[in-house]
Amino acid sequence: MPAATSGGKPENFFKTMKRLFGYFHGRRWLICLVVVLVIYSSLANILGTYFSGVVVINGLIDDPNSSTLVKQVLMLGGIYLAGVIANFIYCQSMVRITQYVIYKVRMDLVSKIQELPIAYFDTHTHGEIMSYFTNDIETLFMALNDSFANIILSFANIVGTIVMLFIINVPLTLIVIFFIILMFVYMFLNSKRAQKFFKVQQKSLADVNSVVEEELSGMKVEKAFNHEEESYKKFTQANTNWRNAAENAFFCTQMNIPFFVSLSYFNFSISAVVGIIFLCNGYLGAAGFGGLTSYLVYVRQSAQPFNFFTMHVNAILAAAAGAERIFKFLDEKAEEDEGHVSLIKISDADSFEERYAWSYQDENGKNMHIPLRGVIKFDDVCFSYVPNKPILKHVSFEAYPGKKVAFVGSTGAGKTTIISLLARFYPIDSGSITYDGIDIRDIKLESLRRAISMVTQDTHLFSGTIADNIRYVRWHSSEEEILAASKNSYADSFIRKLPQGYETILHDDGANLSEGQRQLLGLTRASLNKPPVMILDEATSNIDTRSEVLIHKGLESLMKKRTVLVIAHRLSTIKDADEIIVLDTGNIIERGTQDELLAKKGAYYDLYTGKRELQ
Repeated sequence: MPAATSGGKPENFFKTMKRLFGYFHGRRWLICLVVVLVIYSSLANILGTYFSGVVVINGLIDDPNSSTLVKQVLMLGGIYLAGVIANFIYCQSMVRITQYVIYKVRMDLVSKIQELPIAYFDTHTHGEIMSYFTNDIETLFMALNDSFANIILSFANIVGTIVMLFIINVPLTLIVIFFIILMFVYMFLNSKRAQKFFKVQQKSLADVNSVVEEELSGMKVEKAFNHEEESYKKFTQANTNWRNAAENAFFCTQMNIPFFVSLSYFNFSISAVVGIIFLCNGYLGAAGFGGLTSYLVYVRQSAQPFNFFTMHVNAILAAAAGAERIFKFLDEKAEEDEGHVSLIKISDADSFEERYAWSYQDENGKNMHIPLRGVIKFDDVCFSYVPNKPILKHVSFEAYPGKKVAFVGSTGAGKTTIISLLARFYPIDSGSITYDGIDIRDIKLESLRRAISMVTQDTHLFSGTIADNIRYVRWHSSEEEILAASKNSYADSFIRKLPQGYETILHDDGANLSEGQRQLLGLTRASLNKPPVMILDEATSNIDTRSEVLIHKGLESLMKKRTVLVIAHRLSTIKDADEIIVLDTGNIIERGTQDELLAKKGAYYDLYTGKRELQ
């Protein structure tokens, strides 16, 4: 997805706003109330200005001792008080509406993240994705909370002011209309110019966020290789681009206020001079001095709505562009799942295989069950991340319960890709992959991944207790089950030495643990559910040799009668594999047991003896 950027002019403003207002469903009556109250607040202000002139001419000049003055002052106070109350209510209502909309947008964003395929996250940085939750949401929040009501208020003030000016005197109003047209023309031209700078500004802001996110995640590497100066230069460049874009954008928008102020002073001066001439020559008629007073107040106020209107229109445009960026993300193609075969619970047996079975409906609508065994078959599988650049070429192999299949090869040979295809992180180009004879494309994603236990090289730990991280794959697991899994993986010994044991709080991806301890927890977590297929992707890469021996002893019982797929650079960890598959540039070049491969003295022999690396 090409990253749209908030802050510029949206590609389709009205379509975007229509979709945004769809989030107001359930609160539309409150929106109508806000509109009514905003217009009433504007009307109260305009009427208050008009009746202040009436008070001046009738109460202070014509009959200063009359009790009518008191009534008129009280009426004037009542008008302004009603306006203040309306203003208070619509402000509170907008806060509730805005929070409701932002809440729904955030929930949709989180839901979308869970629906997207792994391929999306391979091509988009975390900083870019986080910007939807930060920059774009914040822009949307500010516009909805502040600008929506103020746009209506400013427009109502402009219209109401013009109407009242025409009521007071038409010829004098034409002077104001001329200056209002000038303001509109300038506002349109300047806003159009500013929009492109806002777009660049928000793009630069997203770049800054990406750089910061990258630097924080790679801080250890940066310090280990003394890369601080280069990183500083990289951030300086991104930050300078942001500053320059922001200066241009805000310069354009800040030019509105001095222009409108200068024009309003000029307007007021001309209107005051002409108004006095009209008053002296009796052209104001019944309006008289009080009418001139109201007229001049309206003239003075006529420029104020433009300042607010311009500011909030830019905010609305920025929010619309931010919303468009969010909607493009929400419209990203979700992970395809056309599977119709489900994994269902058929008993309360301790064994995963006995507890679950594959279920589907035949052509007659009859429910059919297939025993869950864990037989994996790759048949002539081809795959490429980028078209015409194959990663796997006609790969075929079988793995079944009790069999341990290991994959070795140089970096980029396609070992991890095989595992990704089995879990349907990516769709294959050709061939087929089956699980218990069922094409994995026919199995629902949730069921397929529940029937596989995976331990990757990079173990991710979530914020929370150690116990919660272990039971992540099966939340209803008892303490006894967690303890048993920890003992099997030999994680129990180090967990008990921690200050709070299993209740120790982990934070920042388990930063308070060593790499080996994190890997042990990953193994423990994977072993808790015990599905029939277990995948170890460089699972012992961060563990010392002694711990590795202990772990393999603990995993022997776990692997028994299970289908095990292993990816490892430590060849000592796969010496007992039933089949070792040697990959090179996506091709299977050798296969067999370790003794068979060593006897061939081919590629595996060279790798085992260290004579050469596979290329």
